[in-house]
Amino acid sequence: MPDTTILYYTANLIPEIFADNIRERLRAFNLPVVSVSQEPLFFGENICVGKIGVSIYNVYRQLYIGAQAVKTKWIACCEDDCLYHASHINFAPPTDDSFYYNVNRWNLTNDGIYYWRKRINMGMCICSSSLLLETLKARLEKYPDPSVPRTKYFSEPGKYEQYLGLDRPKCEFFNVDYACISCNHRPSLGGVRKIQPTDYITLDLPGWGPAEELWNKVWGEEFV
Repeated sequence: MPDTTILYYTANLIPEIFADNIRERLRAFNLPVVSVSQEPLFFGENICVGKIGVSIYNVYRQLYIGAQAVKTKWIACCEDDCLYHASHINFAPPTDDSFYYNVNRWNLTNDGIYYWRKRINMGMCICSSSLLLETLKARLEKYPDPSVPRTKYFSEPGKYEQYLGLDRPKCEFFNVDYACISCNHRPSLGGVRKIQPTDYITLDLPGWGPAEELWNKVWGEEFV
């Protein structure tokens, strides 16, 4: 078992049945959990930050607060609307000086479709606890005020540091045998994203089955 803590972050926007199904799957990995939420949760070591609002700035603020409570070498950043596979959670980065992003992430829609788009995502990041702390501390200390226009460039480490006047950390990419599934839904920070002509589309994925069946399960009361 990897020396990893699941760092779960949420603005508590999504319906509780859906959210609890996501958390139950994370519990099954039997790893330490630190959850950072805007409403109290009975999920691992919970840190409730209160209703600070929904913004990309607060995503990284919550991640930084949670990272300070992590005691393991590695952190797996986990979003409240993503189904994670063990092959992702069990990934152990080969170095501790780089952010590692899993590119095997598919989006699930309520139209019975999975689609894949080339982009990095914070919810697919596994890295050393110290690296996440150091990187987000520098960012938040330089921009303590979320109203500063440049905070619109708050994004995954390794992506927009040139616009923030910060050193760009190293980032690497990895792929695992089975995908992680991000649910394309409303409400969410990004809203419902439209499928683009360049996206790859499928109706079925190994380890998850038909898209329509999975959507119905994750939004139902008997999801396992």
